[in-house]
Amino acid sequence: RTRTPHISPHLPTSRRYHLRELACHSTVAYSQRLRQAGSLGEEGQGPLQVHCRRAVLEVLLRRRPEYSWLKRAKCGAVKNAAFLPFCEYVRQCLRQAGVAPLSEAEEAEVGSELAPLLGQWRRVVVFFALRALLAPLWEALLLLDRLLFLGERGHLAALVPLFDPALSPRNY
Repeated sequence: RTRTPHISPHLPTSRRYHLRELACHSTVAYSQRLRQAGSLGEEGQGPLQVHCRRAVLEVLLRRRPEYSWLKRAKCGAVKNAAFLPFCEYVRQCLRQAGVAPLSEAEEAEVGSELAPLLGQWRRVVVFFALRALLAPLWEALLLLDRLLFLGERGHLAALVPLFDPALSPRNY
C-alpha cells in the first residue's frame, strides 16, 4: 500500500490540509501586521477585519446547500476587501470562485443574517494569532514526519535552514 509522505495515516484527510495551510503562515509577518495595525489605531483595523470577512463567507458557503460542493472557496485576494460593503465582497469572491452571484433577495438575507458576525472580527484576529503561534510547531511536526518517512525507506535526509524565516516560514 502506498501513501503520501507520512502525515500520520490516523489523521483525517481534512485535517491534513489545515495543518499544511497553517504551517505556511509566518508568525513574524503576522506579528508585524498586528503592530502596524495597532500603531494606526482605528484606521489600522480594516486589514485585520479581512480574516473575519473570509470566515463569514465560509459560514455562508456552508449554510447554503447550493454551495456545499465548494469547500475552502478558491477566491484570491479581493482588492480593498476591508473597505467594501460585505455583499460586494461576497459578490467578488463568488465571481472569482466561478459561482453564480446571489440574487438581490439572497443578498438582503445575507446582510441581515450574517452581518452581525462581522462584529466578531477581534475574536477572529485572536484566533488567527493563536493559529500563527502554533504554525512553527506544525511546520516542525510535518517536516519531522517527512524526514521519518524518508528514513524508513533508507534515504539519508536532514533538515537545514536555507534562509531567513521572516521571508518565508517554509525555510527548510
